[in-house]
Amino acid sequence: MVERISKTQRWLDLIAFLVGRKLPVEVDKIMEAVPAYTEKYMEGDDKARETVRRMFERDKDELKKLGIPIETVPLSLHYGAEVVQAYRLSNSDFYLPYLKLISPDGSDAVPPPHAGSGQVHLSMPHVSVLHDSLSHVSWIPSSPLKREADSALRKLTFDLSDSFRKPDFASVLYVDRPGAGEIRARVRALSDALLARKRVRFTYHGLERGEDTERHVAPYGLLFQRGHWYLVGHDDTRDDLRVFRLGRMEDPRANSKSPKKPDYEIPADFSLDAYRERDAWELGSEDDRTLEARVLFEFPTSLWADRNGYGRLEEEMPDGSQVRAFEIRQVSPFLRWILSLEGRARITAPAALAQGLRSLAREVLAVYEASAAAASAAAGGAHE
Repeated sequence: MVERISKTQRWLDLIAFLVGRKLPVEVDKIMEAVPAYTEKYMEGDDKARETVRRMFERDKDELKKLGIPIETVPLSLHYGAEVVQAYRLSNSDFYLPYLKLISPDGSDAVPPPHAGSGQVHLSMPHVSVLHDSLSHVSWIPSSPLKREADSALRKLTFDLSDSFRKPDFASVLYVDRPGAGEIRARVRALSDALLARKRVRFTYHGLERGEDTERHVAPYGLLFQRGHWYLVGHDDTRDDLRVFRLGRMEDPRANSKSPKKPDYEIPADFSLDAYRERDAWELGSEDDRTLEARVLFEFPTSLWADRNGYGRLEEEMPDGSQVRAFEIRQVSPFLRWILSLEGRARITAPAALAQGLRSLAREVLAVYEASAAAASAAAGGAHE
């Protein structure tokens, strides 16, 4: 029994075999040459052979959707005495066209491509937009498409000026956060499930109760917000639309039953844009209970809050400090954000929320004191 071959490898084997042939190929020869087809087709019964043929037809259809059309053509055998069905794949049918850059006066900005290749003309504004888009995808921390964006960016900028080759942040060294590799794997798994419309299940750590629970979710969208990835989807366990931070998620797995059949449809009135501009404490269902908080920002932090549109201005003091109001759906991320401002902002109402901030500060302090005590003890033991 041969080792199970993935669909991707099967497709690559099929493409590699056909693209190297000058003449159309009969199906029997394809079955002999592509390892994923060979065993069942050559050694199986009629039912097994029919199953492999259907697999081949599905592969053809899916590759065509990806822009790789395997053409069905008649093939004459025995000097025309017999005509059979055959298949071929031409290089020109699926290679990317040559991208030709056009200068502002309409002339070619780069030498013409070799004869016979397809062409797509790009103006400078188009190149600029494409370059900026690829640069930002490449720069997003934990981006599942970073490697692909880097590769596309290198190819795009090969014939361009240095101003295109060196983005403003090119000299900045970005170091991934701990666990970035796990986040990338989760983004990929959830992206695949989202595209296939398959439900996922995962273990989720809730900060409100500090508990781990298993969730069953229909993914509606993924978004990157203020340094973190979030999944928006219908939580079947809660029967509600919820937002999950990938950093608190473990082992997301897509439903493996009926892989070709979608488990759900995204409602026509759902919009990921409604979540894109929200802060972490604003994420959640529209039916979630909201809490209004009032926060006093000291000057000049008040200018920073105003410039970035945090909250709604309620009152401005003579010394430049401001009281700003916030609508909160998730308390924990809001408290962590206020705590990160290092005392330059404090909650004035409601009292329970202010008390929650003080409790969180004590918990954080206790963690650092424990770490410091452990480090001190270890250092003392090393000098004995």
